[in-house]
Amino acid sequence: MKLMIIPLLFACEVETQAKPFALEQSFYDWSCQDFEGYSEVAVSTQTCDADIQFIVAELQLSTGKTIKTNLKTSFEGSCDWEESFFIVDEQCDQVEGVALTAFAE
Repeated sequence: MKLMIIPLLFACEVETQAKPFALEQSFYDWSCQDFEGYSEVAVSTQTCDADIQFIVAELQLSTGKTIKTNLKTSFEGSCDWEESFFIVDEQCDQVEGVALTAFAE
């Protein structure tokens, strides 16, 4: 019975996984603004590349803490990707930077 299952495993199509590509800082923008009780770090980039599956933003803080989130588009087919981090325990002067990684087929 075990020998009969092995050919089925190899016959199944294997889905390709998206590969990560670090974006240079010149390809995206980020800004930070302090408010009463919280800070907002806004991140945005533009790409119409159909191979891009998703884009991850990583916020790096001077405390060593990192926070990640996915950038989103307003609608399918939009070239504008954006998202905001809302942080309550830190302020903008503790934000060391933001890094973006695009995942494409």
